[in-house]
Amino acid sequence: MAQRLTMSSHRRHIIYPMAGTVLLVLWGLLCVGPQRSARAQTSASSPAPTAEQWRLVLDGTRVAWPDTVAMGPPDRVRAVGRSLLRHVRRNGYYYATLDSVSVDTSGIGGGVRFYARRGPRVQVSKLRIEGDSAVAATELRALMKTEEGAPLRPPRLEADIQRLLDRYEEIGRPLAQIRVTETRLSPGQPAALRVTLQVEEGPALWLQRVQAPDDARTTAELLAHLAGLEGGQSLRGYDPDAIQRRLQEHDDLFERVEAPQLRVADDGGAVLHIPVEEAAPGAFDAVLGYLPPSRARDTGQLVGSGHLLLKHLFGGGRTAEFTLDRRPGRTSIFDVSLSDPYLFGLPLRIGGHFRGEQRDSTYGERVYELDAGYRLGNGLEVTAALSREVVRPGPAGTQFVDTRQQIPRSTTLFYGAGVRYDQLDRSQNPRRGLSVDVQVAQGRKERRRQRIKASGDTTQTADAFRQERLQGHVRGYLPLFDRQVLAVGGEGSVLLSRDYDRSDLFRLGGATSLRGYDEDRFLGNVVARALVEYRLQLDRASYAHAFFDLGYAARPALDAATGTEGWHPGYGLGVKLQTALGRISATYALNPEVQSPADGRVHLGLSVGL
Repeated sequence: MAQRLTMSSHRRHIIYPMAGTVLLVLWGLLCVGPQRSARAQTSASSPAPTAEQWRLVLDGTRVAWPDTVAMGPPDRVRAVGRSLLRHVRRNGYYYATLDSVSVDTSGIGGGVRFYARRGPRVQVSKLRIEGDSAVAATELRALMKTEEGAPLRPPRLEADIQRLLDRYEEIGRPLAQIRVTETRLSPGQPAALRVTLQVEEGPALWLQRVQAPDDARTTAELLAHLAGLEGGQSLRGYDPDAIQRRLQEHDDLFERVEAPQLRVADDGGAVLHIPVEEAAPGAFDAVLGYLPPSRARDTGQLVGSGHLLLKHLFGGGRTAEFTLDRRPGRTSIFDVSLSDPYLFGLPLRIGGHFRGEQRDSTYGERVYELDAGYRLGNGLEVTAALSREVVRPGPAGTQFVDTRQQIPRSTTLFYGAGVRYDQLDRSQNPRRGLSVDVQVAQGRKERRRQRIKASGDTTQTADAFRQERLQGHVRGYLPLFDRQVLAVGGEGSVLLSRDYDRSDLFRLGGATSLRGYDEDRFLGNVVARALVEYRLQLDRASYAHAFFDLGYAARPALDAATGTEGWHPGYGLGVKLQTALGRISATYALNPEVQSPADGRVHLGLSVGL
């Protein structure tokens, strides 16, 4: 009766039999042939032979020692002999035998010598594939490299069977099995072997549903979408490793993803259970900065911000963010944004954003924005945005400068499009990858302001004109050595307009824009920053870094002030650590204008998971 050896994993089913004296299995399982005699002269106290003293005599001729066969001390001669036979037989010499072994430990030209005979090489005389219906036998044979009339090489045959199983996975039959049901050996010169592969194709699987863990917030629909699966469809090309990798890329949602588990009903309907451990549902960040005294400020000043992030709301990947930012000069900014990244189960993101800014008593600004993005795959997303920006002057903004009200009342409607690309190996502490975000917008600004006429009376004027805005952000990460990463990138904003108001201009400076300078130190219709960071990664979420920033700001002529432009370097050190308390960050930054290291800008941050 034939004996069977089954080798299987989550998606591999190969079964081999043993017929007569030939065991057609992996070369590592080939049995040792008969030994006609053995002579050994050993001594337990004698030293082991050196590598140069191991010799192999094959069919009466000394040959080089095989690289795949490890050597050992004299008491391992039997194990080494088995390895030698496996080495010879994997090339088709199934009649190979080990005649004798000579062990000489005298130390005078001694060593271990193996005498072996290969015997006739076994060739494949006939190769048959039975049981196929979903895939034609001719197509299966075309995928195989094992050929009739050639020596049988078990590693090649096993690789062929794996290719056949891959083909069945592609057509939605991942439970297919292939059995070697016949290995009939006919004596001759050379010996001929008949090989028959029996295919059990299994059911044509289709996906009934994806199942999330009972205690998970993540909905089954979101899991299916992120894994690239659709209910009711055939499981063509089912690859659990690829599904696991896709989900692991969303490390902002999942702390850990285990291998999917497939359960199949009699009708071929499959339920895919995906065990996941979810990340924290949110975080609270607090950043505190100290600005030393300067020419414009007699004493030091504390600035800071608080940021609350709620993510994966209702298990659908939705996020909500709230930020309160306190900046120098009695400036406050309140920011709220909501986003649904998988609207209607599609790769469609839609979000709303409100930003309120109060610049002491000069002016207040309100921004209302809707934005959307459609993901095309491989980290690429096309975006569109519509925003309404309203500026109202404060008591100081209504004052006159050269017969004109300093800050006019204005309303601007912007609409635009853009593209995003994000391919990072990790979101928190990337080691390799690229992130790009470019947005182009066009708008129409309507404004009204008071003006003093030559007669001394005031009158209200109104005008309208177009504006164009370009904003971009790019980051690249390149691993250098073990745990060392070079991060490069930059960001910039450009506003083109017939006329400019102070509320139109972009601001540059601070911990999140140009390190080493006060918050909002520079104004301009063109601002940009390039950065280089050398990071030493301490763990998956922590790193220390040295950085260099180079900022540029160009300000147009505004009221009585003339236009300016200039380059502004900044540099320093920092660290981000993941602790039991939360994520702690600290930076110390300088610029060439500071008089001593004590005048450096220090920012401390703490992010606590909810």
